[in-house]
Amino acid sequence: MKIRNVFTFTLLNGFLFCLLALGYFATSGFLTDPLGLLFTTVFILGHLFLFAWVGGLISLPFALVGPKTLQSACVVTGGITLLFLALDLLVYSQYRFHISPAMLALFFGPAGREIFAFSTVMWVGVAVGVLFIFAGQWLLSCLAKRGAFSGKMIALCLGVWLLIFGTYNALYAWGKFTMVPSIISQRGVLPLAMPFSANRKLRKLGFEPKKDPYTTPDSGTLHYPLRPLTCTPAKTPKNVLILLVESWRADTLTPQIMPHLSAWLKRPHLHYFTNHLSGGNATEAGVFSLFYSMPYAYWNDFTARQLPPVLVSHALETGYTPAIYASGKLNSPTFHQNIFATVPNLRLESQGTEKWQRDINAVEDFEKFLDGYNAQRPFFGFIFLDAPHGGSYPAQDQIFTPAQEVNYLLVHKNTDPTPYFNQYKNAVHFADRMIERILHDLQEKNLLDNTLVILTGDHGQEINDTRHNFWGHNSNFAKYQTHVPLLVWDASRTSTGPYTYLTQHYDIAPLVLQEIYGCTNAPHDYSIGTPLFDATPRPYALISSYTKKAIRTGDQLTVLDQYGGMEMYDENFAPSATGADPAAIKQALGTFAQFYN
Repeated sequence: MKIRNVFTFTLLNGFLFCLLALGYFATSGFLTDPLGLLFTTVFILGHLFLFAWVGGLISLPFALVGPKTLQSACVVTGGITLLFLALDLLVYSQYRFHISPAMLALFFGPAGREIFAFSTVMWVGVAVGVLFIFAGQWLLSCLAKRGAFSGKMIALCLGVWLLIFGTYNALYAWGKFTMVPSIISQRGVLPLAMPFSANRKLRKLGFEPKKDPYTTPDSGTLHYPLRPLTCTPAKTPKNVLILLVESWRADTLTPQIMPHLSAWLKRPHLHYFTNHLSGGNATEAGVFSLFYSMPYAYWNDFTARQLPPVLVSHALETGYTPAIYASGKLNSPTFHQNIFATVPNLRLESQGTEKWQRDINAVEDFEKFLDGYNAQRPFFGFIFLDAPHGGSYPAQDQIFTPAQEVNYLLVHKNTDPTPYFNQYKNAVHFADRMIERILHDLQEKNLLDNTLVILTGDHGQEINDTRHNFWGHNSNFAKYQTHVPLLVWDASRTSTGPYTYLTQHYDIAPLVLQEIYGCTNAPHDYSIGTPLFDATPRPYALISSYTKKAIRTGDQLTVLDQYGGMEMYDENFAPSATGADPAAIKQALGTFAQFYN
């Protein structure tokens, strides 16, 4: 085999890989609108040929040894690439995510047999498949030896591919900036795809996306809910109010830090869940898991389709009045394109220079809403307080001293966290006053007993607790970043708590749909959770960051990194030799495909 034959071999493999790529779209669903079809075409050709070119480049140095060695190198690189794509397609069809070194470590690790159970017949089939792949690559190399392209034809082919590759990246960058669902929903279909994005740079240059939303994709396999909701509303339906506090740690609910809310704990209708975990260690994942009661892995699909959670959509469909008052912007993160996509006249942001000022503005606007509220219709409310995230508070809340904002350039793992923790506690003390103000207003207007109030945090906040120089969140899955308070005011139920069994954000939607909306569907139809007051042991906790997923059983964590790593820790972020239970890992992985056909 000569060097020009390698180009022929690479070109043939490229088309073969593209044919295999159709299997990914057969699984995820082809999008039939013009933009969706155009992107699918350039995505497959631009991305899959990249695998072929890389394999060809790796083989070229073996030409220095001899023609036969070069041919063998082509067969090996092509066979390994094709085998990877075939196995990845198998994994994707089952779990809707791609193979990574972390998955391989799980497979070959001590727990592999428990997580991936294959029969003898399947192993024989795999062996035959591997032989077939490498035999096919050998035949392809023999075919490539019979023909060679001229230098001009090679340059032309490479030029056409570069044009397609550039089109695919440019189309994705445009589609992401203008939120074209049929383009951005394809981002995760093919393995190792990292198309170009220019959102930040374009906004800095003064460009803004179009205001009118595009229509949802014409096709796809996202199936949510799995069955239509069957609900019988109460004659006098209850209001629902979700009160979320940014970066709220579970261990700050004390009489010293939060005296008002601690006093409310003595009331018989306030239910306190002391072992509650968020579905994420960052805002997007935490809020998404709370409203959708499903893993953050679904974020892109729901955002692309602007498909709200049934927790919100059913409320709107049955006449609930939306009362959405967030301190921070609801278009950053883009909650206005998923959770609240169908809320009319959505209030996107609050007024004020400081976070605590914007919190007060959100609370004031909610109070104005209640002043003009028509009690003939129930309301669905959401208040998101932001002050603890940045340690923001007015002077009257400086209770703990010395207090100082974190300067991330100066802190290290041996830095004393006391002044920074004091700053955070002061902000939580301020949030406590805002929570008291909201509850008191509901009570004064005789609305509290007819309102289900859910108080929790989107995630926790670490302040060098593990002494590994972690300050904030989205950096690990230790309890300081994931363990948040959960309190539920329900006047129809007398507390038997505090409740100490494990609960998760995924348990919120089943609570509201069953007990407030009167839905008889099994929680599996719309969530991965369990009704909140059901003490049945949860087999695992699933927590996400922007790039990682953690499965927790007991105090053991197995962390899977989409970029290739797998790590095991306990809840204090100390390395562990065991990690999560293998059977629980297998069950958790299955949730990533639960809402796809």
